[in-house]
Amino acid sequence: MTDYNADRSDLFTIEGLKYLGQVKVTPEDRFVLNQLTEEWKSHVQQLGALDTRLREFAKSAPAAEAEARAVLNSIPYVGPVTIDAVVSELGDVRRFRSQKRAAADSGLVPGQRESAGRRRETGITKEGSRILRWALVETAWRLVYHSRRWGSVFEALCKRRGKKRAIIAVARRLLCMMVAMLQSGRRYQAERGQIDRRRRREGMCGDFSSTFFAPAA
Repeated sequence: MTDYNADRSDLFTIEGLKYLGQVKVTPEDRFVLNQLTEEWKSHVQQLGALDTRLREFAKSAPAAEAEARAVLNSIPYVGPVTIDAVVSELGDVRRFRSQKRAAADSGLVPGQRESAGRRRETGITKEGSRILRWALVETAWRLVYHSRRWGSVFEALCKRRGKKRAIIAVARRLLCMMVAMLQSGRRYQAERGQIDRRRRREGMCGDFSSTFFAPAA
């Protein structure tokens, strides 16, 4: 479609597919377009079947897992993919001695390198689950763009650390908050006071027992 200067961003919508079927191309390219369209539809059907199976699997989960999913589902902009990643990759959160330990096991903490008696921080260790880190970072981006509270945390961190490190710090805070929520069984409190200034300065895990969530009903 780009070769015809006829590409558009909404091709995979009802209106876009209608346009795709009407645009004038050579017979050879029309054959290729039809093949690719059918392949895309097949992938959509497979994804739909997979989503249905995952929902059925989640419904049959033990009571403890169902409760964990309900707790995480109370956090705004945290979707089923993120919940699946957190529940499956973290397992029983009672095994973590602290929120920081959970962040370390997930590879979201900075590494350290020592040379000539001097120690400096490196990038995150990237230990543990890559899927979990991906899900947390993607969720962190949604939070900072849609939540005033998380957005203010991100902006404060950006001024000192830059955007890349700031979003990792937000993802780390998000994970720490999730672990605290799962350990206590409390739900997210959407409207509450601002983040403690000390936690903003640290950009690390803190005790989220009263700032971000409220007791379960």
